[in-house]
Amino acid sequence: MNSCTLEPVGFIRSSVKGREDAPRQGPEGAPDAWLEIEPRFAEALLGMEVGHELIVITWLHEAKRDVLKGHPRSDETRPLTGVLHALTCATEPARAASCYRA
Repeated sequence: MNSCTLEPVGFIRSSVKGREDAPRQGPEGAPDAWLEIEPRFAEALLGMEVGHELIVITWLHEAKRDVLKGHPRSDETRPLTGVLHALTCATEPARAASCYRA
């Protein structure tokens, strides 16, 4: 298996302090959040403007790393799916990607 090293280029900040406070989607009452880019990577945003799409891959610090499948929205009446299913705009705590628009 090949290995991959990840290096954060920034951090997502919001007033959410724990998983229990986090809504699954923004329309469900999420507070504003912002992306803070580390100064040494700021030049990588050259040309980025309001309205441009930016794909942000997050590594949620409280996500369970050993979870491979789950019920959508943690609803056990729904069939199990892999955590990579519908990875964009994910709604599961164990999934680690979200969609953002600048």
